[in-house]
Amino acid sequence: MTEVKKIVNQLHPLERKLLPLLKFNNIQSEIVKNSKLEEVEITRAAQWLEAKGLVINELTITQTAKLTDHGRKYLEKGLPEKRFLRTIKNTILNLEEIKQKAELSNEEVNACIGLLRRNNYIETIKEKEAKFKITNQGISVLEKKSDEEQLLEKLKDGAKTEIFSDKDKKIIEELRKRNITRTDENKERKITLTKLGKEIVKEKLDVNLIENLTPEILKNKEWKDKEFRSYDVKSQVPKLIGGRGHPLQETIDYIRTIFLDMGFKEMEGPLVETAFWCMDSMWIPQDHPAREVQDTFYLNKEGKLPIKELVKKVAEVHENGGKSGSKGYGYKFDENVAKQLLLRTHTTATTFRYFGERNIKPPAKYFYIGRIFRNEAIDATHLPEFHQVEGFIMDEGLTLRDLMGYVKEFYNKMGINKIKFKPTYNPYTESSMEAYGYNEQLGKWIELINSGIFRPEALEPYGIKVPVIAWGLGLERLAMMIHEQKDVRNMLGATSDLRWLREHKVTKKW
Repeated sequence: MTEVKKIVNQLHPLERKLLPLLKFNNIQSEIVKNSKLEEVEITRAAQWLEAKGLVINELTITQTAKLTDHGRKYLEKGLPEKRFLRTIKNTILNLEEIKQKAELSNEEVNACIGLLRRNNYIETIKEKEAKFKITNQGISVLEKKSDEEQLLEKLKDGAKTEIFSDKDKKIIEELRKRNITRTDENKERKITLTKLGKEIVKEKLDVNLIENLTPEILKNKEWKDKEFRSYDVKSQVPKLIGGRGHPLQETIDYIRTIFLDMGFKEMEGPLVETAFWCMDSMWIPQDHPAREVQDTFYLNKEGKLPIKELVKKVAEVHENGGKSGSKGYGYKFDENVAKQLLLRTHTTATTFRYFGERNIKPPAKYFYIGRIFRNEAIDATHLPEFHQVEGFIMDEGLTLRDLMGYVKEFYNKMGINKIKFKPTYNPYTESSMEAYGYNEQLGKWIELINSGIFRPEALEPYGIKVPVIAWGLGLERLAMMIHEQKDVRNMLGATSDLRWLREHKVTKKW
């Protein structure tokens, strides 16, 4: 079998339909008009033919500059700045007089003043009201056509931008910003036969080959009188990218495994919370800065409060300390504030929901992995939405030493051994501390976890008399360290590097 015959036998039906058409026209848009083929069919066939070396596909992009409605108006009446200057050529006028005589709008006149002042074409005379006078430079400009006016003439019927000089293109761009011109882009695809392609089109292409072997063909013995279409097993095929686990989800799954292995039970809670569960229930004062709009995303609706008895106990702790031994905050608790709906700012809201709704008894160990929302400025280590890992242990005799031990044990299992602690302040824990981990990629210590022992004021409404140690950590920052990323935006969100996500392999370093 000759090479030409071999290629003919490999042609797809769409390729067989397109090749004869290329003898008469190579413009794709024209082929679409004059054939029964769809544009997508022609594009696909052209790509296959190019891979076989039978055609060359070319994409030509041309830009045409045209006048907008404003531009056509200015072509007829003159540019606003010229009309402004003509109006004051032999007189001094105020702004309102210029607007009326030159027939300019407020926007046009304001744009003219800035433009003309920058070029020293006018000067302002301050009397009872500001008036405008033309300068010598302004008079000289009126006596000749400007580059802009000459361009308006050229663009009367539109013109391809490639014919213009760099200077003219710059002026066209300035006029576009003023909505005087617009640039239209035209894409034209050409499909040109190669030398081999021209040989192929001389062959008989409308042969009826068997594309797929079916039971019917075998049964009717059609294969005896027809040829099979041959396939080039060496030809390039599209790369298939299958689904795979996201690195962040991989981290979530492993964290869940660690907590379950350590004997914890998993919690669940809603994304939209009331201020009661997200703030009040854990003894965050109602005038705390964390409640401000700058930190919290509020919804324009109210939620429902839990049973009155619990609300009353929480209110008493806020107002006077209740039975916790504290003096409280000394203000009147406002139930309307507690009803506000918001996107939860931490998963600790779910912990207190469990205190209030599940009647948890010691000993108890719970964890939760959930998404939270804060009005943060986006940078390499901050996002307005991210995941938090929440955990608490309730038992007799727990101390800060136990909390530090659990935190270290958790991070050691994640492969992070450089951990240090520092005291901090939380309204609902005392003692409170932060844990920092050393990020090798960033070359610095970053905050990993906020933790502490819940205060008596936070626990008293729920009848909890034993210590409760608790923590909340940012999942994305932890995932950054594990997967050696320098930017948290690569772990979550639309700006993630798609190539890295596709090439990512599960490599547990913990």
